[in-house]
Amino acid sequence: MTVYHTKDGWWEYYMETNIAGGPAGVAYATTAPSGAAELLPCNAPFNEEQTMPMVEYIQEALEMAGQDIQSKTVFTKGIKIIPGKITQYMQNSVWLDLAAGISPAETGGGAVPDTFLLHFDNLVNQYTAYGCRITVYSLSGSKGAEFLKETIEFEPYDVQDEDVAMDTVPFDLTTAPANFEDVGTTTITIDGDAVVDLESFNLTITNTYTEGPHGGSYFHKYPFLEKRDIELEMEFLTFVADLDQLLAEGPSADPIDIVFTPMGKCNVSITNMKLKPESTNINTIPEKGMKRWKTTFEIGGACVITTP
Repeated sequence: MTVYHTKDGWWEYYMETNIAGGPAGVAYATTAPSGAAELLPCNAPFNEEQTMPMVEYIQEALEMAGQDIQSKTVFTKGIKIIPGKITQYMQNSVWLDLAAGISPAETGGGAVPDTFLLHFDNLVNQYTAYGCRITVYSLSGSKGAEFLKETIEFEPYDVQDEDVAMDTVPFDLTTAPANFEDVGTTTITIDGDAVVDLESFNLTITNTYTEGPHGGSYFHKYPFLEKRDIELEMEFLTFVADLDQLLAEGPSADPIDIVFTPMGKCNVSITNMKLKPESTNINTIPEKGMKRWKTTFEIGGACVITTP
């Protein structure tokens, strides 16, 4: 009897020059990587369930004249691409840069997204997912969790069954993960006002594209970046005497700039944010002691997110 164990599962990635082209293929060519030289280890994964992209064939059992009363004929009428979702420790800025760095998103969008291939073994077989583009990126940390956790949701163009020689170690098991205590002691400012003590944060980047994934012989269309949503949820202490920039109304409600130096493994600057309605505790007075703010910021102008 075959027993499957996660020790046999792994995944690696590689950036594509052309969407769904593989390491060096033309667009939609799904050219297989030649081996470990065209595969890069991913960050160390969190010890939780991971979701690999996969092809699901849409089949229908048809009843037709000339068949027995308990007989049907099965035909495949389409392909469904199941998106992927991996959760890992933040050991570098690669995935945040990839999620936020689709140029020229900051000047109006319309760019074909940067894509990567993901080669993986799902304990049963090896597969390569081509044309993977990030739809949702989330980076979170809190005092109790200590290490920063990043979750990457992505949708591929196609997934193919193929064996490729992998690296001996498919994950970065040596680089220290970003520690929340490092984030909590760094410089964090909201419109220039220092955050005294950060309790937790969650940065979410959501990318929306004009086309969904296609597979097989479907007509090829380039997906364009249609829009981007950025949210930053924070719980913190601050000694701000004047909160006008948080509570202003009308034309005087100037957008807010938020800077983390650093946020884990990289500096992060987000300009032109605003308070998300009903997300902040501006209307509460705490029990005896200092007030801890709980606030979610969202895009409030010509937002630019960078990792300088």
